[in-house]
Amino acid sequence: MEKGGQQANENRHCLDFGNDPSHKLWNNQEDAIEDRLGDEGYAHTDPEDEDYVPECKPSKPVKRKRLTPQQTQELMAVYGTCTHPDAEKLEALGTKIGLEPCRVKVWFQNRRPQMKKKAQVEQNKQIQQENASLLAENQSLRQAMLIQSCITCGGKTLPSDPLAEKQRLLIENTRLQDECLRASVVHGKIIHTSAFTKPAPWIISSGVDREALRRHADTSMEQFLVLATKGEPMWLPTTDSEMLNYEYGARMSPCLFGLRPEGFVVEATRDTAMVWGTATDLVGILMDTARWSETFPGVVASVVAGDFVSTGIFASCDGQIQLMNAELWVQSPRVPNRTVNILRFSKLVDEKQWAVMDVSVDGILGREVTPARYMGCRLLPSGCLIKDLSNGYCKVTWIVHVEYDETTVPMMFKPLFLTGQALGARRWLASLQRQREYAAALHSSRDLGNNNTGILKLAQQMMASFYTAVSGPVTQTQATSNINEWFGSMGTGVERPDAPVRMVTWRKAGTASGEPADLVLSATTTLWLPSTPPERVFDYLRNEKLRGEWDMLTIDTAVKELGYIATGHPGNVVSVLCSNITDGTKNKMLILQEARTDVSGSLVVYAPIRENTMHAVMNSGNNTFVSFLPSGFAILPDGHGKASQALVTAASTSRAPVCRHNNTEGSLLTMAYQVLLPDNLTAGAMDDVGKLICHAINKIKTAVKADIILPA
Repeated sequence: MEKGGQQANENRHCLDFGNDPSHKLWNNQEDAIEDRLGDEGYAHTDPEDEDYVPECKPSKPVKRKRLTPQQTQELMAVYGTCTHPDAEKLEALGTKIGLEPCRVKVWFQNRRPQMKKKAQVEQNKQIQQENASLLAENQSLRQAMLIQSCITCGGKTLPSDPLAEKQRLLIENTRLQDECLRASVVHGKIIHTSAFTKPAPWIISSGVDREALRRHADTSMEQFLVLATKGEPMWLPTTDSEMLNYEYGARMSPCLFGLRPEGFVVEATRDTAMVWGTATDLVGILMDTARWSETFPGVVASVVAGDFVSTGIFASCDGQIQLMNAELWVQSPRVPNRTVNILRFSKLVDEKQWAVMDVSVDGILGREVTPARYMGCRLLPSGCLIKDLSNGYCKVTWIVHVEYDETTVPMMFKPLFLTGQALGARRWLASLQRQREYAAALHSSRDLGNNNTGILKLAQQMMASFYTAVSGPVTQTQATSNINEWFGSMGTGVERPDAPVRMVTWRKAGTASGEPADLVLSATTTLWLPSTPPERVFDYLRNEKLRGEWDMLTIDTAVKELGYIATGHPGNVVSVLCSNITDGTKNKMLILQEARTDVSGSLVVYAPIRENTMHAVMNSGNNTFVSFLPSGFAILPDGHGKASQALVTAASTSRAPVCRHNNTEGSLLTMAYQVLLPDNLTAGAMDDVGKLICHAINKIKTAVKADIILPA
C-alpha cells in the first residue's frame, strides 16, 4: 500500500472526495403501520366534516349521514386507545353505538389521516420555529466572532495575540459548522417532499420503533466487535483473506434474526489492509451516503438515506445511527442486483479506533411478513474497524457476514459469491484502497494546478456510465427502452456455443447545446473462460500495441498512447489514445481509456472523444458538457482456484453441482459495446453489432490461449 501511495505522489496526480454534498435527511414521514395496512378510501367523507360517513352499499349512490354526538364520543374514546381495531372490535363497537361495522371501519380510516395531518401541521410549526432560532443563533455567533476577532486601534484593525486568536477562531469555526449542520438538517425536514423517486427504506413511526432499533444497533455492534477482534478458531485463514468458522456463525446469528431461512447460504469473510487517509476521513465517507456511493461505484449501485435513529455528535459522527436502503451490483448483466435495508452505526471504540457497522433491519420490529425472503438476503453484523496509525494511513479490518437465497445467483457465479469475491470483504476493501489511491492522484493534480484534474473527472464520468450500461436497470429509467436477446456463435472448432447478448435500445436525451436525442444500442454479454487467469486477460486488453486485434473503433489500425495519468497501483492508469481514424474532418478522434485492477477484479473501459473536446476539458477542467457512450470489459475471477474449492463446498447448500473445470482459477469476462443507431432501427443493425462482439471475443480467446468459452 505504501509503495502504491508513494508512486501516486511521485506522479503528482490525485483525486479529491472532500466536496461532499449536503446530507439528504428527513424525518416524520408516513406512519409505518399505515404503509403496511393502507388507508384506502379515506376520501369517503366530507373533507370539512369528520362526522359524515357513507352508507355501506357501494352499488347505490353514496348517502351521507351525520353521526350523533354520543356516537362520535364513543368512537373518539376507542380511537384514543386503539387506532387500528380488528374486525371483532369493529363489530362490537358498531353494535354498541348502532352503526354497521363497515361504517365504523370507514370512520377510523378517515380519522387516522386527519389526525396525522393535524400533527404534521403542528410539527412543521415547531420545526420552523426551531429553524428560525438556530439561524438567529448562528447569525449572532458570526457577529460575535467578527467583533471579538480583532481590536480597533486608531482607526486601524489590529489583531490581538495571533496564536491565541487563531486557536479561538478555530474553535468558533467548528462550533459554527456544527450549528449550520443542525440548521440544514431541520431545514431538510421542512422542505422534503415526495420528489425522490425511491422511498426511504424505513420510517420511524414511534418511540417504540426508535428504541427497538437502538437495542438492535447495540446488540449488533457487540457482535461485530467480537467478529472484528477475534482470531482462530473463529476465523479460518485462506490464501488471501479469512472465512468465518460457520459453527461460530450459527451460534451468533439466531439471537438477531432467528434460524436461517431454507435455501439460504452463508457468506462470511474478513480482510485487513492499509488504507490512505485518517480514521476521521474514512468514517466521514462511510457516514455520508453520497460520498459512500462515490467511493464504491463498482459495488454500490444506489443508496437512499432514511431516518436517523440517533444523530450522535455531528462533529465526529460518534454514536450516529441511520437507516439506509442500498442496492449493490456485480459487473455482469446476468447477476441480479442485491437490495438491503440496513441500519448503519458508527462508534468511537477508543481514542484512535472507530467501528462502522451495518446490519439488516428487515423483520426485527414484529412485521408479519419477513422482507428478508423478498429481498433475497439479510445482512448480519458487518462493516469495518478503522484504526488510525498517525502516519497518514489507517489499518482497516473489513467484515461481510450475509445470508442470501442461493437460487437468486446464476450457477456459473455461485463460486464467485460463496468465496466472497463478488460482494465480500475482499471486494469492499480492495475498492476502498483503489479509490483512495485515486483520491491521492486528484489531490496532487489540483495542488500542481495542471490539467489532469479535468481528465480524471472525465474518466470518473465514463466509468459511472459503463457501470450503468453493464449492470444498471436501464428499463427503469428509460421509458422508451427495449430489451432483446441476440444469440451468436463464439469460439472455433467443435465447441461453438451460442452465447446470449443482451441488446438494450434506449433514447439518449438531447443536450443543452442543441444536440438532438439519439437512439442508443447497449450490447452486453458475459462469458466464462475456464483455467484462464484474469491477469492474463487484463494484460492483453490494456496492451495498446495489440488493441487493433479486437477494438471495433480502431479496425486493425495502430494505436498510440499520447499520455497517461497513474492512479495508484501499477496497472491503474487513465490514458489518452490516438488512432489514424478521423470523423471526416481535421478534428481527430481520440480514445479516453481507464484501466484499473485489484485483487477482486479488473476493468478496461474506453470511449471515443473528439480532440477539440478533450482540449476544452483539459483547459477548463469542466466535463459537464461531455456525453459518453463507453464500451469495455469487466474481468472477474470465477472462484475456482484451489484455495476456493473447499470453501465453496462447505458454504453451499445447493443440491445442484457447482460448475468446475480443473482446479485452476479462470475468468468471467463481461463485454459491453455501445453505439448510436439510426432512428429506423432494423434487426440487421442488431445482427451487425452482435457479430462484432463475437469477432472480438474470438480474437481475445485466441490471444489469451483459452481452451473453451462458455456462456454465463
